[in-house]
Amino acid sequence: MPYIVSQKRMHSDLCSYSQQLATDMAAKKIAASTAIDENLLPIEDFYRLGEPIVSDCVEAELTCSIAIIDIDRLFRIVETQGAECAEHVLSTFGANLLRFTANLFACVAHLGEDQFGILLVGLDIASATDVLDRLRQELASCPIGWKGEMINVTVSIGAAEIHGPETFDNYLNAAEQFLFMAKMSGRNQVISDHTFATAVH
Repeated sequence: MPYIVSQKRMHSDLCSYSQQLATDMAAKKIAASTAIDENLLPIEDFYRLGEPIVSDCVEAELTCSIAIIDIDRLFRIVETQGAECAEHVLSTFGANLLRFTANLFACVAHLGEDQFGILLVGLDIASATDVLDRLRQELASCPIGWKGEMINVTVSIGAAEIHGPETFDNYLNAAEQFLFMAKMSGRNQVISDHTFATAVH
């Protein structure tokens, strides 16, 4: 889907970012368009909260990465189990995603349909890639129950490091390009600036 628009910082400062983000999220919990857990940000609030965080990180030379998570072949669940099952899978998946990212300084959103966004503050792309790959494995280890059946879900993830005065939209689009590579090269994997550079060399 198209998007809306085309460690030098001290630990105490990072904590203040976290507190401010938590306050904003607690003040405005908006449910996404489908039956996704209300604690996930919709795409509009992902931009509203993400843009100033990215700007502050760039100014403070604090590492930061952004990722898009895509549920692999959700359309097949729609075809075989129906739309109600797919909505249940999305809702449960969103809850699992929030649970597995609870200990990270992360802004987590439902971007629409089968895609979710994560803004990771304090992690360079190598560290973020490792964290996201563990997240991928954790999500895959949690089959989702539906009317007596267990539905296995895998994800593809694209991630990009944030650096320089680019727009939030440009960073999200960079993550989307790596997501496309992950899906085209077999799905159920993470591809990022780090993995791409490592593969090239």
